[in-house]
Amino acid sequence: MTLPSNLNALIEQLNNELNDLDRELSQALELIRERINLFPENTIFIQLFATLNNYALFTENTRRRVTETFKYLTTDESLSEQDFREAGEDLSEQLGRILEAKIIVNNIKRRWEN
Repeated sequence: MTLPSNLNALIEQLNNELNDLDRELSQALELIRERINLFPENTIFIQLFATLNNYALFTENTRRRVTETFKYLTTDESLSEQDFREAGEDLSEQLGRILEAKIIVNNIKRRWEN
């Protein structure tokens, strides 16, 4: 089944935002790893490292969820308009969470870049 264009655009945006979040996470994790190597007993760096790893896990889980939703929407022929609407709402909610995660990760990264 073909996805409505707005859902297709939403899934594309989700994937782009997840890719951006992955990139930001990699950079932030590298910055914090460097600090942990210099100050291995610093609890703030350890907490930040754990937080960033939690966001990495969130990114992986969300990417999997988006992929599964896409498969469901494109393979099940018996879906109603309501099913598409609910999937769109769920994906939109995920987009909000991704954007929130990007803001937090970006703030951590900017704080320790200098």
